[in-house]
Amino acid sequence: MLLFLMIVPTVFAESIGTFQINEDVEIYQECNNCTYCNFTRVKGPTGANLLTNLEATEDGTYYHFTVGEGNITDNGVYSYCYDCGNTAEKATGCLDFEVTYNGLPLTSERATLYIGLIGFLFLFFVLTIFFIPKLPQDKVDDNGLMIEPASLKYLKPILIAFAWMEMLAIVFLTSNVALAYLPFKMFGDFLFLIFQIMFWTTIVAIPIWFINLFIGIFRHKEMKRLMERGVEFGGKGL
Repeated sequence: MLLFLMIVPTVFAESIGTFQINEDVEIYQECNNCTYCNFTRVKGPTGANLLTNLEATEDGTYYHFTVGEGNITDNGVYSYCYDCGNTAEKATGCLDFEVTYNGLPLTSERATLYIGLIGFLFLFFVLTIFFIPKLPQDKVDDNGLMIEPASLKYLKPILIAFAWMEMLAIVFLTSNVALAYLPFKMFGDFLFLIFQIMFWTTIVAIPIWFINLFIGIFRHKEMKRLMERGVEFGGKGL
């Protein structure tokens, strides 16, 4: 998908612009000395004909036809062909227009920005996962008895939660980019389904996470208090 984002801005040609999905699109052709101008067909992103033999509305030298929103239901590149002329000569040809989720064209700059954001989030995710096992553990002696409980070990659930939120952001951003610009919705819908499952799992897990975190901190304080009074614990503590 990232490779598609980098390549796709360079392949559009003869385009009249970018339009939003499920919105009317006005196709047009200008001709100074035409006595007629019609649009022979409108094709969707898959190449199938959506409309054929359309009579254009004349407005001086401007000929136009409105393609209804019911035909603009998929992302991708649409095309239409025209046949315009007079009794002496005629001209034919085809033009393109792009349809995206938000009506914005996918430029190289915008694609680079999306890739940079996803890469930035992924880098932080990898760094977070890398530092989790580096957190200090409880100090124990040669007999496996705890000498000193490590306070920083309770950062582990916080870093795990942070890594989870980073992954949630990556999936959300990727699914939205896919829905906005990829020509087929299946990949974007699948990623967004994963995001929804992760999101609702997070909503359910947050209270449990807070309870476990506070219990761990309370047990840590209680353990230190008992050790100061001479109570010995095994390596795993309470």
